[in-house]
Amino acid sequence: MDARPPVPRMRYVAGMSSGRLVRQLGEIGIAALALAIVLGTNAVAQSDAPGPAPTGQDTRVIWKYAPKGSSFNAVTVSKGTVFALDREGKVHAIDAKTGKVQWTSGDDIPMGYGFGLTVSPNQMFPALFVGCDKGFYALDRNSGKKLWHTAIDLGVAGPACTNDAVIAGAWDGKVYACALATGKILWEHEYLEDAPDDPPGLDGNNARMRGRPARPRTATTDGKMVLLSIFDQCRALALDASTGKRLWSYNTKGWMYGTPSIGPNNVFLGSQDDHLYAIDKEMGKLMWKVKTGARVEGGATSTERYAYFGSCDSHLYAVDQTVGRVVWKYATEKDPMSGGPIYSRPVVIEDTVYLASFHGKVYAVNRKSGELLWKFQPLVKSEINSDLVLEGDRMFLTTRKDGKLGEGESAVVAIRWK
Repeated sequence: MDARPPVPRMRYVAGMSSGRLVRQLGEIGIAALALAIVLGTNAVAQSDAPGPAPTGQDTRVIWKYAPKGSSFNAVTVSKGTVFALDREGKVHAIDAKTGKVQWTSGDDIPMGYGFGLTVSPNQMFPALFVGCDKGFYALDRNSGKKLWHTAIDLGVAGPACTNDAVIAGAWDGKVYACALATGKILWEHEYLEDAPDDPPGLDGNNARMRGRPARPRTATTDGKMVLLSIFDQCRALALDASTGKRLWSYNTKGWMYGTPSIGPNNVFLGSQDDHLYAIDKEMGKLMWKVKTGARVEGGATSTERYAYFGSCDSHLYAVDQTVGRVVWKYATEKDPMSGGPIYSRPVVIEDTVYLASFHGKVYAVNRKSGELLWKFQPLVKSEINSDLVLEGDRMFLTTRKDGKLGEGESAVVAIRWK
């Protein structure tokens, strides 16, 4: 366990501008450069892997895609194509092997408030779905051409997709399901009428944005259940994906930013009350909770026995999910002023857990012992602002400029995980 002093406490409202965030956090420390390799114009890779550092082009960075003026904030991958969300109003499709752009969407897709993207699992309708300030968009995955648009007042957050529907929480206080092929609204579920009281010390008005009545977060689904957090209500909702019927809801004592995770028996919820919660998937009852040293903003990943998640106390946690016991925790690097916030969900491959930290490094940790295998900074002076996504021997992520220094770059990056 890490014996470093605790992170200074602060109240953070996720979604604030990078400048405001960094002003609260203070100066962000920059790790010393261990390896510099020029990629394209000014992309540099930094490696702290134990043993010999890679030389020449033998680096974990395979390619980067960084068109001028972009502002990437989410990424997914499917069948050899990387889809990246650009908050300037575009979606970019990139060849996963070469990093060459295949297409960029033509329509302006505003993403000032809620946004997210997901790929259809239905082979009969191979589309890409985007949630944004104007509602739902369906794009042809091969060309980027708009297939349909369903307008939702005030917009929707990141969507989830079943074989029949694309589903997202809306800022108007409802959850909507739209038919994959047509965009027709199949059902809607209202969640304002029974909104819980704010926990002591919190005011939901401070969590909502510009007078909008609610602040939903990105949805997830296992095909039968759809699950999402309502940030300002400090609770998660579980709905039947086919009908929209409420299955259960669970309240925490803090605002909830991250996307919930669905395991075989439990779902996992992170909260700004510094806990990860394991909730019985069928009944919506608390099984256990783990207290950390700071807010839990990212999702969890579960295996047969263990669940892995990051906390903004800078630690990666491994928890025995049968009893909720912390088996080990690994301390990522942190700055004395800003700490070591983690917003991403871990990826587990074979015997390794991979995690991206907000400060710009990717960590590979032995999933049994919690020992570091390697750590690596894909782009120096750039912050990682997405989850890691995987296809084949490659992982993909997005970066943004360092919020205070204004250095680094917004890019989509492919790295080797092996």
